[in-house]
Amino acid sequence: MATAARHLTIETKAARHRVILELVRQRIIRTQEELVDQLRRRHVDATQATISRDIRELGLVRVQHDGGARYTAPAAEVDAGAAAHRLRNALREHVQRIEFVDLLGLIHAAPGSASLVGSAIDGARFDEVAGTVAGDDTVLVVARSRPAAQRLWLRLRAMSDGRRAG
Repeated sequence: MATAARHLTIETKAARHRVILELVRQRIIRTQEELVDQLRRRHVDATQATISRDIRELGLVRVQHDGGARYTAPAAEVDAGAAAHRLRNALREHVQRIEFVDLLGLIHAAPGSASLVGSAIDGARFDEVAGTVAGDDTVLVVARSRPAAQRLWLRLRAMSDGRRAG
């Protein structure tokens, strides 16, 4: 029963994260209160404490815009430590299984969370990664070579505590 409840929470969290990213990309969101309000308009209930956590997990940043600060999704991670932390969290919270077939990695994630995982991989800027493509629950990772694929698989496995790598 605990597993089913956890799975439901992850799906809800992943869906909320998708909506938050959509909002900050399409609208000017200046405060957490505005974000909570916009989420409620989309029938997504969340407290300010939850939104504060979501902002941190998604790596949103506040930038100056037309005389005031606004939230935005970072175009690229500048801080390698923050990028690694974000990827580690994404792997641990959303990923169910990681597998590689030759140069291609398949990362099986909770429904609706593949874009978050793919974005975290892109943000980590691993030399081994040529690119990623995310669907709803699967991320395709293209490695630059066979040795790069092996290194990447080991790296992702270590970051996810090796629990879901296969």
